[in-house]
Amino acid sequence: SSGINAEYGSLINKYIVFEGHSVFSEIQLSNGSDVQSHSHAYRSLLRAAIQELGPEDEDDKKLVALYELVWSFCEVLFIEHLPGGCVLPYLMELMQWHFPQPMETLDDVLSFEEPMEHPKFWDCVISLLFQGHINEALALLKITADGPELTSFLEKMPLLNNFSGHSLSEFKISWSMWQENCKQNLESASFVLDESSDILEILCGNLDVFIKYKDLAQTWYHLMTSYLLYTMPTVTVVTLHHQAKEMMAVFKDYLNPLDEILFSAMEFDAHSVLTQCIAQFKNNWWLSAHLADILYHAKQLDDTELQYGCSLREYTLLHYASELIFHEDFWSIGMDYFVECKKLGKSYLETAVPRIPLENQNKALRVWSACEKHGLVTIGSNVCRVMSSAANQNNQLGLALIWSLQAKDLVSVTKISETILDNYIETGGFSNLDFLDQLGNNKLLSNRLMFLGKYREFHNMIKTQQQKKAADLLVSLVESNLGPPRFQITLLLDSLPLINNVDENLGTNGVVMDSRQTQVLLKALEDMQIKKLLKNSDMQKVETIRLALVTNLASSFLNEPW
Repeated sequence: SSGINAEYGSLINKYIVFEGHSVFSEIQLSNGSDVQSHSHAYRSLLRAAIQELGPEDEDDKKLVALYELVWSFCEVLFIEHLPGGCVLPYLMELMQWHFPQPMETLDDVLSFEEPMEHPKFWDCVISLLFQGHINEALALLKITADGPELTSFLEKMPLLNNFSGHSLSEFKISWSMWQENCKQNLESASFVLDESSDILEILCGNLDVFIKYKDLAQTWYHLMTSYLLYTMPTVTVVTLHHQAKEMMAVFKDYLNPLDEILFSAMEFDAHSVLTQCIAQFKNNWWLSAHLADILYHAKQLDDTELQYGCSLREYTLLHYASELIFHEDFWSIGMDYFVECKKLGKSYLETAVPRIPLENQNKALRVWSACEKHGLVTIGSNVCRVMSSAANQNNQLGLALIWSLQAKDLVSVTKISETILDNYIETGGFSNLDFLDQLGNNKLLSNRLMFLGKYREFHNMIKTQQQKKAADLLVSLVESNLGPPRFQITLLLDSLPLINNVDENLGTNGVVMDSRQTQVLLKALEDMQIKKLLKNSDMQKVETIRLALVTNLASSFLNEPW
């Protein structure tokens, strides 16, 4: 059988993936402390999915129904807390849900003016009895010629569901007496209708009559459940596989791999159930992965390492996560499943995450956040490096710098900061560096970045007419040598508008740059010449700067107090 759309494209598949992940996450958080309620949640979401699917989704509907059937059997046999160990009420509910035809046929039969004239009248009665719909079967039998006699047997039938307040042993005695009475009357009964004898034979638990009507049950497990209702209503899970073998023999020509899965469950062989699920649903690992996980938490599956280097639970989770990780909608869910694989999950993530398509900034940020959430620092840093490199190639230097900061990549941060400064030297302007205002302590990561941030601050001071503060900051930048050596000439050129200027906030005699600061700038100019950092094309600028600084030095001496 193929799996549900391997691309997980349909809405119903997305529902199963998202809802399944929600339940899975709760189980991991609770460490399997409430396995039964979580199993019920899985079963409920599968049933909800089946009910949402329409006629046009017939293939998906059949497959989700198979998932639900396997899940329900495993839930009853491995997980459910059965009162008194009695499994039949749970199996009967399962048959009623999966095989709704008897109740649908009943509606059709009752729509006839004379219901007995309906061609499927007796099939309907027997199907209702097979599913334990006793009251509905009674209603139909009352209108038959043998109604009074048949209904007297059926009305007295003890039902386990209605036997609350009594012990199991009391029920067994009551039920045995009732069936013994049916058998005694079977020998002496004289019915008008042939079908009436078959009805009483069913109540007596005669196997031949169940086999006669096996087509109404459709499957061996339905026939088994029906047969047990009239032979062993208090059957426990321990003896169930004996009954299963008997009924599988009746249907031997119709068996398929699903039947082997259900039979393995009845033999309490969780490992076999899972390996067969893997083979049967190989195009979709949803069932195998979630079933393995819940059986593990229910202590029905050990974590022994198998030949593939991990436990069977981890093996199924790895495969399911691998299906999800490259899907546009499910990659983050895939990561969550990988993280739960303690043995091989991290190595799978290291291989898979770099291959997740990073179509846009938002997606990349979410992938990085998911890595941070799961403590995958190295993998997250690699995502940031990839995005920084892509932004750099597109000449989006601000964006490249942000990603390098996210990766805490000191070398890259320094390199990009220098490129931004080089561009400034060429163009005389910055673009899109507003983010520098929000960097906070991140500026301390690199000297070049700290310089870039401070230099931007200097320009903001000039714009807001804070000449004295701007001058102080400029001199400190020259003194600090935080910037690239080739940038000193740019800083000295930036001093020109401040030299011989007066800051109104300092009064009429308040020069912006004092003698000490002017001397610092003059020394920086000399150092650049000594170290041969100046080009021939800079010589004109040098003379302009020197003249302005010397003039400012003289002015500052005159204005400063002795």
